[in-house]
Amino acid sequence: MVTVDARADRTNGVTTVRVVLTNTHSTPQTVRLEHRLDGPIWPPRPNGVADPRWTGDCWETTIRPDRSEGLGFASPATPTDPLVTVVSSTRSTDDRIRSPETVLAGLDTWCPPSDILERTPNTNPNPTPDP
Repeated sequence: MVTVDARADRTNGVTTVRVVLTNTHSTPQTVRLEHRLDGPIWPPRPNGVADPRWTGDCWETTIRPDRSEGLGFASPATPTDPLVTVVSSTRSTDDRIRSPETVLAGLDTWCPPSDILERTPNTNPNPTPDP
């Protein structure tokens, strides 16, 4: 079974929706979710790139066993009950081909901590001040 926990907040005319899907099955599940808001949605655009898991009003992903997946979006529409519905949830196999865009969309943004970056040492032991 795939469980859905969806919550919404409305501030200054914008509804933000947060959803957590949890796969309680012992096999990977491909889940297709549809928003139920009466209006357009604004999916996240990390680094200016649209999330390829969104197609129109639906979002699709594969969730491994006993794992959760989160998503969020915004809309000018008022919250509804329910906020989202599961359109389909089917058993998935590991040999499913995923596009590079989908793989990249599932990764977190990362950069190395500044304390491990190599710094160029000052090779001049007696620097002269600028005039």
